[in-house]
Amino acid sequence: MQQKTLKRTLVSVSMLGIALSVNLYAQSTQPNTQQEAKNSNNSYSNENAQKVLLQSSVTTQALMSELPIELQAKQVSVLNQDTLLETNIGGGGIQSVLEKVPGIVYSRSGGINGQLTIRGQNSNSTRSIVMIDGVRFSGRNTLEFNTLDPYAFQSIEVIRGPASSLWGADAMNGVINLRSRISNYNIDGETFKTTARIRALEYASVNNMFGGRLEVLGGGNGFDVLVGLSTKVAQDYVTPITENGSNKAKNSKYNMLGVDFNTGYTHNATRYYLQGRYTRVESHRAGGLGAAPGSSYGILMSEVPITEYYLRAGAKSHSLSFADSMEAYVYYRQWDTDIWNNRLGFSNGSTNIHQEVYNNHYIGGRLVFDGTYGKHSLSYGGEIHSAISPTQVRQNNLVNNISNTTNRPSTNTDFAIFLKDDFKATNSWFLSASLRGDYILTTISKTRSSVENTQIASNNAIAIETARLLDENGIIHNAAITGSLGSVWFITDYISNVINLSHNFKDPGTGTRMASTPSGSSTLTVGNPLIKPEYSQTAEFGFRFQSENHWLSLIGFFTNYTNMIALSSYQNATITTQNSSALYRSENIGKAIITGVELEGRHSFLDSMIVLSYVGSYNYGQNLTDNKPIAYLAPLYGSATLQFNLKYGYVNLTERFYGKKTRIDAQEERAHKAYAMTDIYLGLKLESFWESCKDMDFILGISNLFNQVGRNPVTVENISYPIALTNPLVDPGRSFNAKFVWKY
Repeated sequence: MQQKTLKRTLVSVSMLGIALSVNLYAQSTQPNTQQEAKNSNNSYSNENAQKVLLQSSVTTQALMSELPIELQAKQVSVLNQDTLLETNIGGGGIQSVLEKVPGIVYSRSGGINGQLTIRGQNSNSTRSIVMIDGVRFSGRNTLEFNTLDPYAFQSIEVIRGPASSLWGADAMNGVINLRSRISNYNIDGETFKTTARIRALEYASVNNMFGGRLEVLGGGNGFDVLVGLSTKVAQDYVTPITENGSNKAKNSKYNMLGVDFNTGYTHNATRYYLQGRYTRVESHRAGGLGAAPGSSYGILMSEVPITEYYLRAGAKSHSLSFADSMEAYVYYRQWDTDIWNNRLGFSNGSTNIHQEVYNNHYIGGRLVFDGTYGKHSLSYGGEIHSAISPTQVRQNNLVNNISNTTNRPSTNTDFAIFLKDDFKATNSWFLSASLRGDYILTTISKTRSSVENTQIASNNAIAIETARLLDENGIIHNAAITGSLGSVWFITDYISNVINLSHNFKDPGTGTRMASTPSGSSTLTVGNPLIKPEYSQTAEFGFRFQSENHWLSLIGFFTNYTNMIALSSYQNATITTQNSSALYRSENIGKAIITGVELEGRHSFLDSMIVLSYVGSYNYGQNLTDNKPIAYLAPLYGSATLQFNLKYGYVNLTERFYGKKTRIDAQEERAHKAYAMTDIYLGLKLESFWESCKDMDFILGISNLFNQVGRNPVTVENISYPIALTNPLVDPGRSFNAKFVWKY
C-alpha cells in the first residue's frame, strides 16, 4: 500500500516538476564566480597545468588541499556529474556507481542493500568512512548507503587508501566524500528568482523500479537555495536463475523517499549556509552479510524503516588577513532503524525478531583554515565528533512476545587537531605531509541490559565476567597520532612518480566493545571492553601519465595491520549456553597484510569523439596470525568503457569483469568462477532536436545484456548450506532501462 502511495506521489511530483521546468526555464546555469576567482589565484594549479599540459585541474575537498589531484601523493578518483547521471543505469544505488573506482567492489545483499569492499576490506568492518561535504556520515555502516541518491550530489571524491592523518579513526582503507549540489541559478541577480526542474527520471525493468529527483532552485540578492526531493520504488529483482519456479531474488524490494536542502547567503566574501536532509528507506535483504544463506532458505531480513535526520550550519569566508579561507560548522544527525529478522522458515526455526535501534545521535563541529605561505599550502584546524546512544537496543521476540534490551547506553567522542602541508620543492617536485592527533573518550553505562541480567541470574560464568569488565571499564581513554608523507616527482612533462607512506588507526567503538548484533543479526556477540585500537602502515608506489587527452595511473600498495580487530565468524554466533563452542567476540587477532595493484585510465581520440576509460584492481591478503587467506577478498576485478560521442548523442559500452577466486579461507568461503557482464546504453542530446531542451538527455540502455549469472566473490554466504539463488546472492539479470536527466 505504501509503495503505491509513494509511486503516485512521485508521478504527481514529476508531472508538476515537468510543468514548472517548462514554464520557468529561463537561463542556463551560471558559473560560481567566487570559486573561479579563488581557483585563478591558485599558483600551484595554473603553473602545473601549463607544465604538464593538463586538460583541467581538479581539486578535492577530501584531500583538504587546493592542489589538483595530479599533484597529490594520495590516490584519488573523482566521479563527476556526468558519471553520476549517465552511468547509474539500472538504479543500483550509490554502490553501483562507486564500482567505477579502482579498488572498490559492491557486495550486494538486496536490490539496494549491501556493502562496499575497499582495498579488500568490507565497509561493514568500519575501515573506511563515508562523508557528505566533509562531515562523517556515521551510523549503521551496513545500511547507510541505502539512503544516498546519486542524483542528489554534484560529484563523489574517493581517496583510495589510508587517510587517518586527514580524517581520523577508521579512515584506514578509503574515504568516500559526496559533494552536495548548490544552486547556481540566478546567483548574480539583483532580485531573487526561483525555478523548478527535473534532475532525473528513470525506470528499470529488472525490478520494475521507478525513481527520480525534482529540485527547486533559487538565487539572487546574495541568496542561493536548492531544495530536492528524491524517491525510488522497486520490487524484487529478476535473476538469470530459476529456483522453485521463480527467477526472482525474494525479499530484495525497496523504496526510498528523501528531502534535502542547501541554502546560503553570501556577503562580503563570506557564505553563511544551512543544510539539511530527511530520508526514509524500506529495504529488504535477500542474502549476504547477516542474512546468509538468505531468502532461499527462509531468512527474511528487512530494515523497515531506516530514517535519517540531518542538519548542518556553517560559514565559509575568503581573503582573510591571515589565511586564504576559513570554514566553521556544526552539525547534528540522528538515525532510527527497525530491523526485522524472520527465520521461521529457516531450518525449522522459531525465531522472529523485531530489533529497535533508536535514538542514535551524532553531533560535531569543525574549524579549518587554508592558506598559502610562500611555497607552502597549509590546511589546519580542529574538530569534534560525538556518537551518543542513550537508548538501549531492544529485541522483541514476535513468537513468544518476550522483549529484551541487548546493550548498554554509551558515548564515543573524538577530539582532534590536524595539519596538512603541500610543499612545492621545485617546479617538478611536490611534497606533502599531514599530521593529526586524536583523543577518543568512550563511556559505557553501568545500566545493564536485560539479557545480561537474565544470564547473570542463571549463573552464566561468561556473562558474569563480561558484566564485571564492562562495569570496571565504563570510561575508556584512547589517543593516536597519525601521519603521512608523500611525493610527486615529474620525471618528464608527462610522466610522474608517486610515493606515499602513512600510519593509520581504527578505534574499536562502543558497538565492538559491548555485546552487539553484527549486521543486524538476531544473535549476540560477547562484550570485550579491553579491546585495543587497530593500527596499519601503508606504502604506495607508482607512476602516472597525463597529457591533454590521456590519463593513466598504475599504483601498487602494501598495508600491514597490527592488533587487527575481527570476529572469528559472522555467522550463527550464540551465547545461549555456558559451554557453547560457538562463542564469538571482537578481539585483536594479531597481524595481517593486504597488498595489491590499481589501474585507472582515460583516453580520448578524434577530438573526444571516442573515449576509452577503464579501472582494474588485484588484491592479495593474508592473516599472518592464523596463516590463512583473508576471507571475501576479491583477487581481480574492474571494468572497461568505450564511449562514442556524436552530434546527436553518445553510445556507451561497458564490460564489468570479476576474476575467479581459488585462494580462499575454506572455513568461511567457497571458490568462485570468473564472469563478466555487459552494459550498453544510447544517450540522446535533446538539445540537438529542440533548442529549449538545453543540457537535457534521454538515455536508453540494457544492463547485463547477455543475462549472465553473477556471483560476486566478496558477497558473504553460509557454506554450511548448498549454493542457492541467495547463497551467495546472484546479481540482477538483464534489465531494460530508460532515463531522463538534466545536466544543469
